[in-house]
Amino acid sequence: MQEKRKTFFRQSTLSEIKKKDFVEVTGLLEILNLKSNEYTIIKELVPRGYESARKFMKHGPEIKPKRFYTLEQAVKDGRTPVQLRELAFNNLKGHDYCGYSFLSIGIDRRKRKVSLCECLEGERIFAYSHKGAVIKVRAYADAKRVRREGAEVIIVVPSRTEREKRIEFKLINVPIIDSPEKYKIALNIGSDHSCPAKRFNIRYRYSDDKESSGIFNICVHEIAGYLKLIEQEWEENKNIIPLQMSQFAIPSQETVNYYLKFENNVLVRDENLIRKDKLRKPNRAEKEIALWALVEAYGHDRTFFAKSSRDGNLRDYNWMIS
Repeated sequence: MQEKRKTFFRQSTLSEIKKKDFVEVTGLLEILNLKSNEYTIIKELVPRGYESARKFMKHGPEIKPKRFYTLEQAVKDGRTPVQLRELAFNNLKGHDYCGYSFLSIGIDRRKRKVSLCECLEGERIFAYSHKGAVIKVRAYADAKRVRREGAEVIIVVPSRTEREKRIEFKLINVPIIDSPEKYKIALNIGSDHSCPAKRFNIRYRYSDDKESSGIFNICVHEIAGYLKLIEQEWEENKNIIPLQMSQFAIPSQETVNYYLKFENNVLVRDENLIRKDKLRKPNRAEKEIALWALVEAYGHDRTFFAKSSRDGNLRDYNWMIS
């Protein structure tokens, strides 16, 4: 039996999209201009050489903001995660990427990997939580070692599926205190969370690869919880550090609108399908590639740098299907 999504997270079905008025587009960016009663058909976006969309999301090219290998390097550079993302996002060479990543410093040398789709879905859960099903956050930041290692934060996030229990986990190495160590702590962020999206994303690399096969994939629940922590620390303690040191790209309302078009106004022509019309909805890899195409065209600040003067409050973003 297929899980049923809550109304807030619902997408149009293939048959619902086909009932809309067809409009031809010549490029991905034109999808932004589609009206709610229009749809278009695009070709497959996953580049050749990957067996499936899932393989692309595991092994595809990544955007790599500047790496640091010691705390001293990070402190000397002095740039925050958003400044490093801005530089990387504004210098894309194409848009066939499966996400962006950063390396931890210290004992845990696992790479942290973040997809733009997860950033969007994390924001959607955050917005949903302000409609009644709250995200609960409890930070343990009293111990002396928090300055060196970061805080532990218990997170409880609502499920996107009807009649499913809430998801509880612990974020670790969370930057809370303003100290030089915050640069290292932010790179070491992790959790004990294990949802299916993380559990089955096992990856093996070649033996001579400089980065180990142990990759920590950041998921939607962790991002939603971290966004709530940012809000809570600012509103209750006037503490800007969790926002300043956030490793997660925060979308603009325009980027949300574009993402919603891909869920509700776009179909993909796939010649491998048995279906007579050869049509299906975009998969996760195609939505990821499309988001990077938006970044390539419009740059970091317009796409993944939320501004209240332009976008309003993050918790009030419009996620509803027109």
